[in-house]
Amino acid sequence: MFKKLSTWFLYTIVFILILLQVNTTIYANQNKVNIYYFYSETCYYCGQMKVYFDELEKDPLITIHRYEISVDKDGQEVARKVEDLLSTPIRSVPYVIVGRQSFIGYNEGVVEGIEEAIEFSKNNYVRDIVGEMLGIVEPGEGDGSIISGGKFKLPFIGEVDAATVSLPLLAIFMGTLDGFNPCAMWVLLLLISMLVHVKERWKMWTLGIVFLATSAIMYFFFMLSWLNITLLFGSVIYLRLLIGAVAIGGGGWNLKKALTQKPDDGCEVVDVDQRRKLSKRIQAITSEKTFLLAIVGIMGLAISVNLVELLCSAGLPIIFTQVLALNGLDTLQTIGYLLLYVLFFLIDDLVVFFIAMKTFHLTGLSTKYSKFSGIIGGTIMVILGILMIFRPEWLMFNF
Repeated sequence: MFKKLSTWFLYTIVFILILLQVNTTIYANQNKVNIYYFYSETCYYCGQMKVYFDELEKDPLITIHRYEISVDKDGQEVARKVEDLLSTPIRSVPYVIVGRQSFIGYNEGVVEGIEEAIEFSKNNYVRDIVGEMLGIVEPGEGDGSIISGGKFKLPFIGEVDAATVSLPLLAIFMGTLDGFNPCAMWVLLLLISMLVHVKERWKMWTLGIVFLATSAIMYFFFMLSWLNITLLFGSVIYLRLLIGAVAIGGGGWNLKKALTQKPDDGCEVVDVDQRRKLSKRIQAITSEKTFLLAIVGIMGLAISVNLVELLCSAGLPIIFTQVLALNGLDTLQTIGYLLLYVLFFLIDDLVVFFIAMKTFHLTGLSTKYSKFSGIIGGTIMVILGILMIFRPEWLMFNF
């Protein structure tokens, strides 16, 4: 009996030693992986990422370097160095670098992407340029460029690869929706009716185009300014929550206004007296004998009207700039998306202007579609506001 127990004990010891040897051999043949994790203490999704990383770090081959960047100066300094190294701003958190891939946000697609990057780094040589810069690893050779990676899930659509979804579609959709604005359309139609009395057709076209161009330029710079404000406080969760709350409130107000609107309502922001004054102002501008002064007057009119229009829009451009901020784009990409938004914001005005200048037969158009645009716009704003508060990662397209 004792011999049998001794034999089984010996076999068990040998089996355990073999397992340990196999496990040691596996680890010996794999590379260590450094993960660089940038987060904010106030970020809800950073908390979820922390729980995931705490579990992940039990793997002896994985080391996670954590940097808090909302209040910690040391973390902010590391973030600035990494930004300079990668020529990419870290504007949204959680921000993770694994091997040659970077990830923004926290969702199932991001987690899967991180795990794939870890597995690849374990079994293949991947140059760690961030670790080299921070003195964590020895200088290496090979390609050290960082590429954006990961997938994300969209509501009603499911998992989508970052390369297959386009922020331009959002810019086109929201810009077009924002363009269906009864305030701006009412002023445009009034301007067209006044231009009918201008004898020279080239002056008519010039004044109209100057009005539209000035509107576009002002709208662009407003959105750019607001984006800079958003990026300045981008790491603070309270700004995102505030914008989300404003979007929900503004969208609800738009829906209420559209559903209770009387048939003859147009732009509610501009009352009857203001419309009368504006009409006289346009008539004075178009009757100006000095054409240069007429152009200056039209530009001033466009600026003042668009200030009112921003109230009428009730937040769509602000929401779009917040979405851009969530995606951590570079300067050229940001400008490109803003220009695309403004272009489609102007599309309906351009169509109405060109048709009207050809036919001089468009009246009351703003009233006809203001109710429809209010319902659609209000619904979209409420949805985006809810997503911004509860599911901001669904607005992170990562490209």
